[in-house]
Amino acid sequence: MKLDIIAYQDLIDAANLVAHQSLERALLGKGIVGISGVPRFEERSRAYVEAAVRFTALEESLKNKYAPKRDEGDTEGYELGAEWFKDEAGEWAIDDKKASFYAHVPDHHDNKWPQEVDLKSPYLELGELIFKTGKVLLDIIGINEKIGVQLDQLSGYARMLHYHKEGETTNANPNWCGEHYDHGVFTGLMPAYYFQDGVEVDEPIEAGLDIAPTNGEGFKKIEAADKSIMLFQVGEFGQLLSNDRIRATKHRVKKASNGIDRYAFALFYSAPNNFEVKSDSCLIEDARYRQSQSSSGSISYSQWEEASFARYRKTD
Repeated sequence: MKLDIIAYQDLIDAANLVAHQSLERALLGKGIVGISGVPRFEERSRAYVEAAVRFTALEESLKNKYAPKRDEGDTEGYELGAEWFKDEAGEWAIDDKKASFYAHVPDHHDNKWPQEVDLKSPYLELGELIFKTGKVLLDIIGINEKIGVQLDQLSGYARMLHYHKEGETTNANPNWCGEHYDHGVFTGLMPAYYFQDGVEVDEPIEAGLDIAPTNGEGFKKIEAADKSIMLFQVGEFGQLLSNDRIRATKHRVKKASNGIDRYAFALFYSAPNNFEVKSDSCLIEDARYRQSQSSSGSISYSQWEEASFARYRKTD
């Protein structure tokens, strides 16, 4: 599926109604949009990928020093194969090849950065650029103070993603990342980078980001080969806030064959933990909303987030 691409300079021009309307159409119709011309984006993306490759080359025992202590409420750091989603047959399938490194953006005292590799600097520089850009988009589409959302109170939570190449042992899951919706307000992405035997290669035809367009049927592969294009899609809490005016983007990542790794980066926009919404969205029928809502029918962001984590964290 062809990506709708809008120039960043056109978006920041408050008088450019054509660009603003194009953004609305892309997010309402497809659920994803590309932004071109963001200063230093590709430069920062490549610096981040180089650091991510160096980090993932470390021994697993070293990387596991930075694993979250989930039983203590700790979520920052490195983990591998920790999520599951339902496949097309309705069966829970573990994303067994997906490794992550989580951190707050901007930097936060809870973040745990590796000592062996400077992942911190390029990670934060890329994350802060995406975070700043996405708030411009949120303001244009009306997820701002007009509906009680102060953009300067949103927080960023980033995720380094390394999708491991297929090996001799794997499960039957055809996805690196199973089909799902992001639970937050909004998500910023960089185009993925692929490597085979340490050499960067083009995205394989069978692999990549698929979305289920809001105005269509089934999954469509997103054409996102241009590394200078920043991507954005909608999260479920954004759908709750907008009362379904914009809808969360259902997506997945298909695996590549032939020993290819994939590197990506996602920046999730979160509301303050105590931020409450009383929504008219269809998502109020979701068990996460029904079981957590107050007597008045509202739900806080932290309740929504905790219920989402509980649903998609794999269990033994």
